[in-house]
Amino acid sequence: MCDSTSDIISHVPGNILDKILMCLPLQDAVRTSILSRKWRYAWVKLPQLVFDRMFYRDLSKATHTKLMMIIYQVMLHHRGPIMKFTLSLSRLKSCSEIDLLILFVSSNDIQDFTLHKMRGELYKLPSSLYSCLQLRHLKLRSCILKPLPEFEGFTRLISLDLYDVVIADDVLSSLISNCPLLEDLRLHSSTSLHSLEVVGPNLKKVNCEGHFRSICFTNTSRLANVEIYLNENRKQRFCSKEETSNSVMLLENVPVIESLELDYCYVKGIAAYGVPTTLPTTLNNLKNIELYEICFGERDDISVLICLIRSSPNLEEVTIHAFTGATSASPTVLDFSEVHGCSDVSVNQLRRVDMKNISGTKPELEFIKLLLAKSPMLDTMLIELNSESVADELRIVKELTRLRRASPQAEMNFVHQDED
Repeated sequence: MCDSTSDIISHVPGNILDKILMCLPLQDAVRTSILSRKWRYAWVKLPQLVFDRMFYRDLSKATHTKLMMIIYQVMLHHRGPIMKFTLSLSRLKSCSEIDLLILFVSSNDIQDFTLHKMRGELYKLPSSLYSCLQLRHLKLRSCILKPLPEFEGFTRLISLDLYDVVIADDVLSSLISNCPLLEDLRLHSSTSLHSLEVVGPNLKKVNCEGHFRSICFTNTSRLANVEIYLNENRKQRFCSKEETSNSVMLLENVPVIESLELDYCYVKGIAAYGVPTTLPTTLNNLKNIELYEICFGERDDISVLICLIRSSPNLEEVTIHAFTGATSASPTVLDFSEVHGCSDVSVNQLRRVDMKNISGTKPELEFIKLLLAKSPMLDTMLIELNSESVADELRIVKELTRLRRASPQAEMNFVHQDED
């Protein structure tokens, strides 16, 4: 406790002072120097330097030269290790400027590095980045990643996030495999990658979005959360035998998976050479399935969906985004379960179902009927309608509310697509 004549700010304990500075945007942390003598140089020992939109907030009218001078002054005044460094400024264009900043932090035991280049040409990362062997978190955007031949990976890396980063297929696969502690992998690519092998004994979460022709998962026994969006056009998508094999192998190499999100392209990859009744590996831990652009008029799409449900005995949530475009729809059927071999399907743990973009086709309604009849623990079914008229929506609602429900507590909620 301080006496009545002392100011509280000057007597803030050091650990509390550090926490306060860590919560402030960088320029505000620097401004605390005027509060008291004790605070004057406290910010120079901050273990994190974040140059982002919050930093730029009060410098929007500053010239580029002045902006860089401020950044350089902050870097030169800093003392001690820099554990986290973020550079995400839209006005940062010069590659040489970025080179200098990366060179500076590479000798400061950096553990968390983020670089988002917003404008201009792609930035080729300097060799100094590959000397940051203490890295645990790496986020890059709009860069060219081309490690030196002697680079052996970031052996302490836990999370890797690459957004529109240009990198060769084999180099990316090698980079991932040389990060043995990697737990979280996020890839977003606007360019086409032919083949990607993901080797990760400690991987827990993978999110891949982009033009990947083939993704192979190996030694991923701890992987719990998988999200794959291949971004291909339905009409142009063609799956080679290799791609199909890799699609099925994904589900064989994730024995403890808990959440699975797949788009239409990956579903087609599984279906291309025939869909088994059940997967080779029972997915006992899978609780959540979300599938995009599923056409209920195409047998392949539904066969994969039913196969996944049948192979996941403890499934609790299902979300389906229906595709309503022109398709090679199968003839209208009277008994969905017979046509798709679903009479033995049971979803005894299912609690919630979200059906998105439902237009009221016969196959869609038959699938909803199947889930209602086979889900004794169901609590909620949300149906997002996308029909052409109010009359059509009323017809759909009337038909669905009449269906038999295995769960006495199951509620059906209807919303229009624009309301979601």
